[in-house]
Amino acid sequence: MECFYQSMLAYIRQRPRLEKIIIFLTQYCPYVTFILYPCVLIYLWYIHSPYLIDAILRPCIAFVIVTVFRKIVNRPRPYDHMDIQPLRGHKHGESFPSRHTVSACIIAFVCFYAHFYIGVFACIIALIVSLTRILSGVHHIGDVFAAIIIAILCFIIDFH
Repeated sequence: MECFYQSMLAYIRQRPRLEKIIIFLTQYCPYVTFILYPCVLIYLWYIHSPYLIDAILRPCIAFVIVTVFRKIVNRPRPYDHMDIQPLRGHKHGESFPSRHTVSACIIAFVCFYAHFYIGVFACIIALIVSLTRILSGVHHIGDVFAAIIIAILCFIIDFH
């Protein structure tokens, strides 16, 4: 895996425009999700949607599950145990699973409560967030896949 990250990051760094794009997306795509989410909640409240409570609880449950799991597992990040430098500085440890990915994905799924196209847009943003976590070297591929699975489970499991 170390060879994969070294090759990937070397490829990205040899292309300054690509590196800038990935750094930009890594930094700003999560903001799109976190601006969209309260807008969706306000819309669901405004139309008196029966999904409003689910739209609030499901992301909260996913966030708490991932936060607790990360504290327990405390998996090192790729740059903690490999000879690589991430594209952006980041804290050490608590890599598994990716909290950015789980948040972006569960919020994207909740956006479908508001409108299909908003959900599709949010899923595209969640995919970008997920990929940039790997491309920037701050998460293992497994961290991102586990986060997506947790988001799916938190969305489909009936908590009532």
